[in-house]
Amino acid sequence: MRFALVRLAIAWAAASIVAFDADARADGCDDVEKAHSAYVAHKYAEAAERLTPLANAKLGLVTDPDCLADARMYLAAVWIAQGERDKADAMFEQLLSDRPEYTPDPLRVSLDASDAFIDARTKLRDQLSKAARDRVVAEQLQKAKAEAESQRAALRLAMLEKLAGEEVIIERHSRWIALLPFGAGQFQNGQRALGVAFLVGESLFVVGGAVGALLTSYNVSQLNQAGQSSAANEYSTRAREAALYGNLSTLMAGALALAGVVHAEIAFVPQRVEIHRRAIPTLSLAPCLSPAFVGLAGTF
Repeated sequence: MRFALVRLAIAWAAASIVAFDADARADGCDDVEKAHSAYVAHKYAEAAERLTPLANAKLGLVTDPDCLADARMYLAAVWIAQGERDKADAMFEQLLSDRPEYTPDPLRVSLDASDAFIDARTKLRDQLSKAARDRVVAEQLQKAKAEAESQRAALRLAMLEKLAGEEVIIERHSRWIALLPFGAGQFQNGQRALGVAFLVGESLFVVGGAVGALLTSYNVSQLNQAGQSSAANEYSTRAREAALYGNLSTLMAGALALAGVVHAEIAFVPQRVEIHRRAIPTLSLAPCLSPAFVGLAGTF
């Protein structure tokens, strides 16, 4: 068992080394170094043949940006050595356009190549400065766009939280209810003080009218029983006073009810909106294990 584990560890280590080597080769840097060796050995034709495809970013043979810049520098140095200055200047321009901060290693290229690179950088100084400013402007625009998007997302989140945390209740009113007495229209309009005033006032006058009617009925009954006795005049007077009191109370109750209805119709409010606060629902996840299901269960 122990021997099998050792073999497994060795196999895993070997596979990791192979994978690492494959990744190292995949970026093309070792091919650039091989081509540079040909340049150092003054095998310019061979170096140019190797470096030309490596310096072409469209082919994708070199994926590491630093190695790609080195490949272009070495190719331009080869052309400088071969006396092809125009091609070298074009390569320098391409190199500096993509990597304006690039500086060649003076120990890896010739002095002529270093001087030609400096000349090209000086010649392209204005263009490189403009490109740098354009990059700064683009970065600022991108940053401003990201901040604006972040603010919009924050506003959307705040709006969603507000909508989720509020319950809007709309109570629609009816003009038929406004026609009812005892302050019904005022209570519907939200005028509680006026509603209570009309309710109490009309109720008192209605009770007064009922009391007056009862007293009138009682005194009339007593008057009929008294006949021609001396108490008949007293019952007759009481009956008239009670009838007057009841009639006035009933009249006042009607007048007050009519005033309440007119006021309720004039001050009619079609609807009333109430906003109630409520807790924002949250989602909680918990692992769920069962014979039929394995996953996460969410609850609000």
